[in-house]
Amino acid sequence: MNSSDRAFLNFAKEARRAFAFLGDLGFSEIEALPTLVRYRKGIVEVEVYHGRQSYEIGLGVIAYGARYAISEIIRHIDPEAEKHFHYPATTTPEGVVAGLNELSSLMRLYGRSALDGNPEFFSALERERKIWSKEYSLDVLADQLRPLADEAFRKRDYAKSVELYSRIRERLSPAEIKKLNIAEERSKD
Repeated sequence: MNSSDRAFLNFAKEARRAFAFLGDLGFSEIEALPTLVRYRKGIVEVEVYHGRQSYEIGLGVIAYGARYAISEIIRHIDPEAEKHFHYPATTTPEGVVAGLNELSSLMRLYGRSALDGNPEFFSALERERKIWSKEYSLDVLADQLRPLADEAFRKRDYAKSVELYSRIRERLSPAEIKKLNIAEERSKD
């Protein structure tokens, strides 16, 4: 199904309905396509979209030269709620309505500072984005290095084990910390 085949989903019409509250906040619609509706007020833009390949219904806010996903906005306000958030994916008109209603409710609940263009809010989001990025990178690195470090330890290549475990020290389990300590002691011998 490509974007031209999606007319029966009425995405733009339903997005306008679900996000009518943006008009009350001073936003104007600036673009409407079968899979995208965009609004703008001053320096803030809101994009509501239906993913062309993923079929996810999503929302992004653009301000101060950066784009922020609704998941980032939710995470900033309520990290616990963000853990349970997922983008609705659908290929049916009913699913489009439900997904847009869900995102509209979430935007009203968590997005007021973003919609107001609050510079402090966006500065905090940018700082957190950098932290989240570092944390994610460390998680990925840990997933890659952990099996290599375990294998080096099993093979009694303690120097290599120390080098690998040390790179992911913040992500080590108590058992892995013990292995690291043992490897450090044995690599000195």
